[in-house]
Amino acid sequence: MHVVLEVPVFRKCRIVRRLNRFVVEVEVEGSRERAHNTNTGRLVDVLVPGRSGFCTPLKRPGKTRFRLFAVEYGNGYAVIDTRLQEEAFAAAVDRGLLPWAAGCRVASRRPRLGSSFLDFLLECSGTRVYVETKSAVLMGPRGLAMYPDCPTERGRRHISELIIHAESGVRVALVFIAALPGARGFMPNRDGDPEIPALVRRAIEAGVMVKALGLDFDAERRGIRLYAPSLPVVLA
Repeated sequence: MHVVLEVPVFRKCRIVRRLNRFVVEVEVEGSRERAHNTNTGRLVDVLVPGRSGFCTPLKRPGKTRFRLFAVEYGNGYAVIDTRLQEEAFAAAVDRGLLPWAAGCRVASRRPRLGSSFLDFLLECSGTRVYVETKSAVLMGPRGLAMYPDCPTERGRRHISELIIHAESGVRVALVFIAALPGARGFMPNRDGDPEIPALVRRAIEAGVMVKALGLDFDAERRGIRLYAPSLPVVLA
């Protein structure tokens, strides 16, 4: 297990309620505050009133003074901040911690491929791999992390475009980040969006590298921990 990304400044907080997609009311040191939430999933089993979490102060506070990045989940803390998930993924790649990306480095962020902007472009021993990451912060049966937790037109479009690029010979990867403690694998969530499981299966058949990894937040070590560099992807 490796801490791949330090979070140097944070404060303990408590979930009060979710106000809208991007704002969560929290209690920080006895004061009610508004915290920015970067994760647009429903997170109904994560953003539960009364649960503890961690917030980091914003450098330029406005309508919100904090960003909520981790929430108590099971026997640890889930990382709900999609920006930190991506940063942790990039750090894991550059440190050579992901078996499928050995010898790779992050060449650029938000690369354009066709009509889309993906998350990463990796340079891997002279070849290029375009990567799209998806946040899986929902625990399903058998300890399997799941994506999505609600219908996602954007997710369907991204996976469909990856399929097209893979069929044209471009090396592309779809990486599901199980950002919650103790995931044993990943499975597409039919209940969240009934089209996603079939799209993931089509992606694998088309040559898209479909991978999953496990992250959580370790408060004692003050950072995001990579506890599973490679998780099995379960389609059934």
